Amino acid sequence: MAGDGVVLGALLWYFVFMAAAMPTHEGENRLKRKKDNSLHQSRGLALLLVFFLFILVLAFVFGDRGIVEIIKTQKEIRALQSTIRELETQKAKLIQEIEMLRKNPMALEKKARENLWLMKKNEKVAVLVSEKKEAPHE
Repeated sequence: MAGDGVVLGALLWYFVFMAAAMPTHEGENRLKRKKDNSLHQSRGLALLLVFFLFILVLAFVFGDRGIVEIIKTQKEIRALQSTIRELETQKAKLIQEIEMLRKNPMALEKKARENLWLMKKNEKVAVLVSEKKEAPHE
């Protein structure tokens, strides 16, 4: 009977060591690692796609031809169009004044007297100087 206990003990140790080294567990571990690796790879791919999408959005908004630059350019265009309208109005007034000076010699004489300080014989020019107000001292 003592021999039977040794044999049973040896068999028990054999099954314990064999169970630890069973290929079914290795296969399961290998499959689990493969699933974990594929999960990490899919997460990494998703993070990479999110990163590139973030960069794309930043370029779309703040890039050289982004929305911010387009808005600034549109403001500049509106300001320049306003300046053009003002200059066209000023040009029309000057053209009207030129035509008036060409047709009316009295208007030409009046303009010459005002701007060039011209005067006729026996005429005196009085220059009125307005007093400048001094700024209050701080």
